[in-house]
Amino acid sequence: METSKFGAHGEVKASFDPRQNILFIDLIGPFNLEFMSRYETVVGAQRAKIESPCWASLVNVNGLGLAPMAATTSAHDIVDKAEIKGLVATAIILNETEGLELQKKFWTRLYTGSSLPFSFFSNKEDALAWLQQHINSCEQTTKAGRLA
Repeated sequence: METSKFGAHGEVKASFDPRQNILFIDLIGPFNLEFMSRYETVVGAQRAKIESPCWASLVNVNGLGLAPMAATTSAHDIVDKAEIKGLVATAIILNETEGLELQKKFWTRLYTGSSLPFSFFSNKEDALAWLQQHINSCEQTTKAGRLA
């Protein structure tokens, strides 16, 4: 993937909370193809610190959460890496109401082909509750596997 034609557009911040086993990702869009490299650098650094076999991510998107179609290939690779590392679910909060359905289609396309559960939420509390269910389920399965 050629990513040196333009500078990266979009912003990303990430932090992992080990008490909740949730990777919090804050994005400001729109994004371009070159942004995907920045995303992987920032988020990948946090993902590398995660030691739990069961964790989830909450993606909080401000601005238009859209990128060129070519970015979806990079996004598929990023999702695959995260699943291998133990990602069990992703909750997405789209804060920009303009083009909401288009944004949902874009984000759905990013997860197409993966087995990762994902869902859209309008508030953080509901998103966290949903993620915790997936984390708890994974932890129970992991515990049962060790006892067998």
